[in-house]
Amino acid sequence: MKTRVNSDSGITFIELIVVVVIIGLVSAMAVPRFQIAWERIKIKGVDRDIVSTLRLARSMAITDKDQYGVYFDNNNQTITIFKDLVNPNSPQFESGDSVIRIDTLPAEFTYLGTDITNDVVVFRPNGSANFVGGGNISSLAVTESVVGILLHNVLASTGRIRSVSCYY
Repeated sequence: MKTRVNSDSGITFIELIVVVVIIGLVSAMAVPRFQIAWERIKIKGVDRDIVSTLRLARSMAITDKDQYGVYFDNNNQTITIFKDLVNPNSPQFESGDSVIRIDTLPAEFTYLGTDITNDVVVFRPNGSANFVGGGNISSLAVTESVVGILLHNVLASTGRIRSVSCYY
């Protein structure tokens, strides 16, 4: 005797459309969160770049047994590493100093400032830092969804960098 199998098991077009709509709704809710995460990642990357620029200048000073400095230019939104050749007794970036590298901050960064005279930190061959002021460097990044406040402090005695970041 033969038994006949009824093939009612399968998915209908309506069920398929419902699943596609549900996936679309979940994706639409997740996209803004990805945008915020992407903007934070970009700001955190620049934050790490600022710290690594300071650490690079300190490392170069220790390695080469010479003074290297970092100049923070708020007008052009740039950070410059230079070899301090002209006046090694005073922490300034002057026209005769040898420029090693210039980094430009992205357009999202609307402020770059310091409480340091001449906006210059010079690292000595022993790793300590030479500057006049509090040693604080701050920057502000504003995107569509995120406001990032980045604060860095250079310790004069050791040349080490402490950082704090806030995101809103």
